[in-house]
Amino acid sequence: MDKPALISLTFDDGFRCQFDQALPILDHHGIPATFFLIANRQPIHEIENHKNEWWKIDWRDEDILMLRKAIQGGHEVGSHSVTHDGRKMPTQPEFEARESKKLIEGWLGREISSFCYPFYRSHVYLADAVKNAGYAQARAGAGASYYASHDTLDWLKLDCRQAAENHNVKEWIRPGCWHILTFHGIGDRRSGWEPISVDRFTAMVSELAGYRDSNAVDIATFEQGAQRFRRHNDRP
Repeated sequence: MDKPALISLTFDDGFRCQFDQALPILDHHGIPATFFLIANRQPIHEIENHKNEWWKIDWRDEDILMLRKAIQGGHEVGSHSVTHDGRKMPTQPEFEARESKKLIEGWLGREISSFCYPFYRSHVYLADAVKNAGYAQARAGAGASYYASHDTLDWLKLDCRQAAENHNVKEWIRPGCWHILTFHGIGDRRSGWEPISVDRFTAMVSELAGYRDSNAVDIATFEQGAQRFRRHNDRP
């Protein structure tokens, strides 16, 4: 019998829609996910000083309580830098990696072991700082790679696949392999980058839960997925 596929669902940028729309759907089906959050108190996600309607977590007291509850429910929170600014990050990599870890750990009262590189390719200048800051694993580009149990992995440069509205969930499943998926906006265009409608996301999660219930898929947070593959990968 084939081993189940291992899938990790990750969400970038801390958009509020992810917690207003996606989190209740995930919890309804008992599916854990990893949320990579930007460690600043700005309420709107800005890219190179261009303001938009993409509201994000700003670490108000209600956010912190909600995130702590989500972690207690089996979800993971990771870092997505302090500024998420493509002009600032190359000049202050240690700050982006170390300070974001310090801030999030202080707010949530627990260790943060996962990092996500903004813009997918910022590992080019952030990877050493991420290593120095003590992260155990980090997610990088969107090359749609699967990882088989015998693959040699760079734990601080793990690949992912950007989820899209027209994806067939069955395409995410490859027995015995680990597949890391990435979501941004859940809702309309005002919800976040590359949005997936709530109806489509609901259908995707429901279908994924069905595969899990038939033992075709195991679903884990990014941290848990890395731990499982690390134990196998690091055997002598």
